[in-house]
Amino acid sequence: MEAMEQSRPRDETIEVSVIIPTRDRRRDLERCLVALAEQTYPLDRVEILVCDDGSREPLEGLIDDFRARGLPIEQLRQAPAGPAAARNLGIRYARGAIVAMTDSDTLPQRDWLARLVEKLATHPTAVGVEGQVYADNEGIYDPLGEGPTNRSGGVYLTCNCAYRRSVLLAIGGFDQSFPYPAYEDVDLAASAQAWGPIVWQPEAVVLHPQRPLTWRNVLQKLRHWEYVLLMGFRYGYLGWPRYPVRHPRGRVALLAVVALPLAKWKTALGWLARRPGAALTLCGLGVLECLGALVIVVPRALFGRFEDRIPRKRYLS
Repeated sequence: MEAMEQSRPRDETIEVSVIIPTRDRRRDLERCLVALAEQTYPLDRVEILVCDDGSREPLEGLIDDFRARGLPIEQLRQAPAGPAAARNLGIRYARGAIVAMTDSDTLPQRDWLARLVEKLATHPTAVGVEGQVYADNEGIYDPLGEGPTNRSGGVYLTCNCAYRRSVLLAIGGFDQSFPYPAYEDVDLAASAQAWGPIVWQPEAVVLHPQRPLTWRNVLQKLRHWEYVLLMGFRYGYLGWPRYPVRHPRGRVALLAVVALPLAKWKTALGWLARRPGAALTLCGLGVLECLGALVIVVPRALFGRFEDRIPRKRYLS
């Protein structure tokens, strides 16, 4: 089903819409859907919206298979536009008063959805709820592995959260000018918290597979700093409220060139005795990150124009 500009008529039997953006992750998506099929929350009150962001591999057969098994699932499809746009597609089409979100490569635990909904029900002034995220490898990422982690709240990862749909519509949804799976989630949280708090539910757990840390994704992530800087101009902090900033340009340049490479070297030092090969590789990635930041991040941070992008556009009505 292609992207729709109109919402569907409300269905009072649907309480929760689960939105899963995906692109070219059919095998991972299948594992995620198996986990969702085993949720303790009543599936007759749920709809699952797989928001296909222009996958090259067809998903229709997989969706039909799970629908035949009784999973209330639909596929929405758009041309490649990024995860923020894919989630907005799901929000626009959702019928549930609560919109829960996860990623196509995650493993929500059996009571994940029930715990999120329960927390919102007991906190009527809350606009959203976030849950725990950690590695599926006993909770620890390898020295050359990476992935999102949320152990104590205040991270607002969209692989484990739920929001009231009315609030998502009021703030205009995700900012689709964030084209990567990076910082579009904390930007959404910052906007939503103008309407009320986001509460923490540690009993709602999502396991996240670790991804290999390679030179390619180290260089790719240097492009994310642009959006960290935009948040500094927009909200007065870099990514999360615990990192307030008065001079975002200089701070971003310093963090990209010095602080994050140093963090990799420090981690490498801790692994040197146990995994010397991995530790040396991680040191090399830190050097690459430092040099890449000098070329990619610093000119943009110090001389780029951001003033026109500070006002947040509305993508949903």
